[in-house]
Amino acid sequence: MAEGKWISGLKPGTPIADAARVVLTERFAVVRQYLPLAANNPYEDVEYVHQLRVGTRRTGAALRAFSDALPRKSLKATKTALRTIRQAAGDARDWDVFLASLPGAKPFGTATAKPALDFLLGYAFGQRTAAQARLTATETETGPEFLTLSENLPTRTREPDGTDAPTNFGELAVQQLGALFAELTASAEANPTAPHDLHALRITAKRLRYAIEIFAGCFPPYLKETIYPCVERVQELLGEVQDAHVGIARLVDIRAIVGDVAPKQLTRVKKGLDALATSLRGKIPAGTKVFASWRKEWLGLMAALKLEVVASVVTA
Repeated sequence: MAEGKWISGLKPGTPIADAARVVLTERFAVVRQYLPLAANNPYEDVEYVHQLRVGTRRTGAALRAFSDALPRKSLKATKTALRTIRQAAGDARDWDVFLASLPGAKPFGTATAKPALDFLLGYAFGQRTAAQARLTATETETGPEFLTLSENLPTRTREPDGTDAPTNFGELAVQQLGALFAELTASAEANPTAPHDLHALRITAKRLRYAIEIFAGCFPPYLKETIYPCVERVQELLGEVQDAHVGIARLVDIRAIVGDVAPKQLTRVKKGLDALATSLRGKIPAGTKVFASWRKEWLGLMAALKLEVVASVVTA
C-alpha cells in the first residue's frame, strides 16, 4: 500500500504545472486506495480509516499549495468532495481513538468505575457504528464524483500567471514555506494558552508539516531532519491537549444525556465519568508545560536560523 508521505523526484527548477501533476497524482491515489477499504472493511484494520483521514489532509495541503495552478471550478468541486470524505473519516476515526482509550484507562481500575466503562464502551460503539454508516454512505454518494475529479484534475494543471507568480517549483516552495514558517513563529511568539488558540497553532503546524513533505527536496537536509521533527512534535503534543479538551466536553454531553434519558442510571456511572473527566483535566497542564518547552526550542531554532533554510532553496 502507498505510504503517501514524502514527495520525491522533483527539482527546484521543475515547472509548477509538472510538479502539481506529480504531487496531486500521488496524493489522490492514497485517498482512492483507502476510501473503499475504510468504507467496506473498517474493522479489518483501524488503520484504513486513519490513513484515509491523513490522506485527505495531505491532499488538501497539496490543493492549497498548487491552487494557482489549477482551474478554479474544478478545484472548488474537488475540495468540496474531499472535505466531505475527510469529515466522514474524521468522525469515524475520533470514535476509534475514544474506544481504544477506554479499556486501559486508569480511572476505570476500580469496581465502582466499571459501570461507567461498560456504559461508555456501549455508547461509543453505537456512535462508531453510526459514523461508519455515514462513511459508507459518503463512499457511495461522493466516491464516484471524487474518483472522476481526482483523475481529471492532475491533467489540467497550468503555470500560474501574474507578475508576482513563482516561476518554478523551487520558488513556489520558498513562497509557501516562508509564509507558513512566519505564521507558526508568530503564533509561538504570542505564547497562546487558551484551548482554541493552541488548537489554531496546531493547525498551522499541521499545514507546515504537510507542506514540508511536498517541498523538502528543494532544501538542505536540515529541513527534513531537524525542522520537520520539531513541527511534528508540537502537532502531536497539542493533539493530546486538544483530545483532553474534547474528551471533557464529550463527557459533559454524555452525562447530560444520561441525566435526561435515564436519570436513575446516572448514579451508577457518575463516579466513573467524573474520574475520567478528572484524569483528562490533569493532562492539560502537563501538555501545556511540554508546549512551553517546545516553544522555547522553536523560537531558538528560528532565531538561529533566521529563516535561512527557507531562503536557501537549491537552484540545481
